[in-house]
Amino acid sequence: MADKLYSITKEFAKKLSIDLKASLKKKLDERASEHKGKKVKSRLEASIEDVVEVTKDGVRLIIKANDYWDVVNSGRKAGPVSEAGQEKIAEWSATRGFAEKIRISDLKRRQEKAKTKKKLSKMPFERAKKQATFLVARKLKSKALKGTHFVDEILKDGRMDEFKKNVAQEIASNFTIEIKEITKK
Repeated sequence: MADKLYSITKEFAKKLSIDLKASLKKKLDERASEHKGKKVKSRLEASIEDVVEVTKDGVRLIIKANDYWDVVNSGRKAGPVSEAGQEKIAEWSATRGFAEKIRISDLKRRQEKAKTKKKLSKMPFERAKKQATFLVARKLKSKALKGTHFVDEILKDGRMDEFKKNVAQEIASNFTIEIKEITKK
C-alpha cells in the first residue's frame, strides 16, 4: 500500500510543481506586459520543486520554493521594509542589473552636467545597490504590491479533491483486502 500511495503522491507532486511554475510564468508575463517590462526567467519559478518522502506515519509531500513565494502569491500591503527585506532587495538589484542601470544613468547625468571633458567614472557598485534598495523600499512603503495568486489558482482547480479521492480509494481498497485476509483464518 505504501508503494502505491507513494506513486500516487509523486505523480500528483510532479504535476503540481510543473503547473505552479507554468502559472507563475503566465502571471509574471501578464504583469510584465501590463507595465511594458521585459519578460525574465523568475528565480522563484526555478526554485519550485517537489519532494515526496516516506515517513513512519505515511507519505509526506513538500513543495519547496524561495521564501518570498507568499508575497508574490498574496501580495503585500504598503508599509516599511525590514532590514532583512532591504538586504534581499539589494541582492536582487545586483543580480537583476538594476544597480548597474543606476550607475550608468548617474554617469550620463554627471557627464551632461560637467563643464569640462574630464574623465568621469561610475559610482561604486555598493553605493548603487544602496540607492536601488532605497528606491524600491520607498516605493513599497507607499504602494502595495499586488499578488499574482499563482498558487491559489492551482490549488482551487479541483486537483486537491481528486488527489484526496485517489488516496482514499487506495487506502479503502487495501483496508478491505486486509480485513478479508484476517477473517479467512
